[in-house]
Amino acid sequence: MTAQAIHAGNGEERALDEPAAVRFTPTGAPLALRWRGTIWQAVGDPHRWSAATGRLPDAGGAQARGTTSCAWRFAAQTGPASPVLEFGIAFDARRDEWRLLSVGGAPA
Repeated sequence: MTAQAIHAGNGEERALDEPAAVRFTPTGAPLALRWRGTIWQAVGDPHRWSAATGRLPDAGGAQARGTTSCAWRFAAQTGPASPVLEFGIAFDARRDEWRLLSVGGAPA
């Protein structure tokens, strides 16, 4: 099954909460994500973000009290001709696993 984006490219986002199989670069940034049987390879620069507030951390890298520091937003695609989607993932320490929190069309 191939994942198809609804309204890809308009920034619309779908909230999820599913287990995520993620591979990381040696520096700890997301490299690839398996979602619904398809490998999505990260493109561009991934960004750390706050899963609790849905915002990027401030420029100093400080996190708000109670938010997770293990969360990322990144663009990815399955191949050169596929749509680019933006994924939001976070590590859930209670479950000891990465979770896919959102999928949306890549921002314009």
